Amino acid sequence: MEGIVPVVRPMVQTIVTSGRVIQRRQSDLGALIAGTVAEVLVEDGDRVEADALLVRLADEDALANLADAEAAVTEADARLARVQGYGRRMAEQALRQATAEARQAETDFRRQKALAGTGAVSELSFERARRDRDQAISRRISASLEVAAAAPKGSDVALAAAALSRAQARLTAAQVAVEHTRIRAPLPGVVLKRHVERGEVVQPGEPLVTFAGDGPLQVRIQPDESNLALLREGQGALVSAEAFPEQRLKASISRIAPSVDPMRGTVEVDLDIDDESDLRPDMTVTVEIEVGRKSSALVVPASAIRDLGSDAPWVLVADDGEAERRAVKLGLEGDNLVEVTSGLTPDDRVLPATLLVEEGDPVRLRRRGGGDAIDVPEDG
Repeated sequence: MEGIVPVVRPMVQTIVTSGRVIQRRQSDLGALIAGTVAEVLVEDGDRVEADALLVRLADEDALANLADAEAAVTEADARLARVQGYGRRMAEQALRQATAEARQAETDFRRQKALAGTGAVSELSFERARRDRDQAISRRISASLEVAAAAPKGSDVALAAAALSRAQARLTAAQVAVEHTRIRAPLPGVVLKRHVERGEVVQPGEPLVTFAGDGPLQVRIQPDESNLALLREGQGALVSAEAFPEQRLKASISRIAPSVDPMRGTVEVDLDIDDESDLRPDMTVTVEIEVGRKSSALVVPASAIRDLGSDAPWVLVADDGEAERRAVKLGLEGDNLVEVTSGLTPDDRVLPATLLVEEGDPVRLRRRGGGDAIDVPEDG
């Protein structure tokens, strides 16, 4: 068996993983209330404008409440207008009349009082004049209060205005309730998938439509969290779609999720694509991210490293006729090659990990076709 000769050569480390094309503004649209689907107005792939109606829930009760609230607003508005207009004019007219009556009653009282002093009228007539005067004054005071209440800042206007505000608030709530039965497009875009049919009962938050707003496409991958230290925003990558395997599109990392999925041990990574013309949402793609490159690296096959992936990798090398254990430090890692940053030199001969040799066993190198071979004594 030939010994493994460490080689100095260029080295590139990449992460290769699969992912999917996503719309940057893709989202699942759902209802805020429970209800029964009355209409689904779109099909998969439909392009819609902003605010377009996609799904309508049963809305009979909501529309009835809306009509009642609209009527209440009309009534309250009319009441306020009456207080501010006709009501104020009537109060002012009543005050003028009450003032005139009070003036006349005061004149009659004074005349009756003068006549009573001469004995020309009875005491009963005098008391009746007094009573009429007092009642007229009371009516004038009441009319004055009515005028004040009907004034722009009066209590009647304030009460009517408050009633109108309450009615308008009810109307707003009723309008919102009706709108909760409508699922609309938040912006121009494409319906990727409808999830419900007419007659289905849906719950709050349940996806009804998957919607993609107009905007650039992205690629989303979920590499293992062990690769997190190798990734950074702005890192270049190549993307190839299964539908167009001959194309390798340039991309770059635009976002690395701040948390790791605890169930799968993966991290969500988004990439921007330079040319997305041939891509479609939900396409499966292969992504190759270059995470390291060296023009001159000492490399050996990964199969030569023992305890690869542990904190203490090591190799066996042939040294003075014996198998010697060497601790090594590793750098870049490729599919089949790894970089050794310390522990080996180009002059060393590494014993393959598949060879049944232990530390201290005798080994002998010999030449074979320009390369080194290793002979292991049978008693070794």
